[in-house]
Amino acid sequence: MKKLIALFSLVLTLGLVGCSSKSEVKDIPVSDIKSAINNETLLPIQPIFDIDAKEFYVFENVKDDIKEGFVLQAMINVKLQDVFVVKTDNVEKVKKAIEEYKTNNLRSFSDGYGGEENATAVADSILESVGDYVYFIATNNAKDIESKILEMIK
Repeated sequence: MKKLIALFSLVLTLGLVGCSSKSEVKDIPVSDIKSAINNETLLPIQPIFDIDAKEFYVFENVKDDIKEGFVLQAMINVKLQDVFVVKTDNVEKVKKAIEEYKTNNLRSFSDGYGGEENATAVADSILESVGDYVYFIATNNAKDIESKILEMIK
């Protein structure tokens, strides 16, 4: 009977350890991520449009789900340079809003408006989530910016 209880306890302990794996995502302010991107001069097109995500029209229907976030874009309207980072309670809802933006608003860039670089930036854009962070990057160096974001939050 003691062996059975010991075995049962071991199974329960292993089950708890397996189900309680701690998230590997750091809880840092998105303003730190923005500073890191700007300080690394990862955004070659200057000046940039910098706005709080809650104030950006794309997030109008999901702004109550946003804890914090930012949107960086090139102020030159013929060059695509979009970087959005949002911390949210509803990852899927925010991703859907960004997907709609990409489909509807970046269509002219994907068709080559402003040059082949813009079409490539849309085609190679990154929309991902890690923990409660959602990020969208549509630039020619999207992988470099994604690496910096992941370095900050993981």
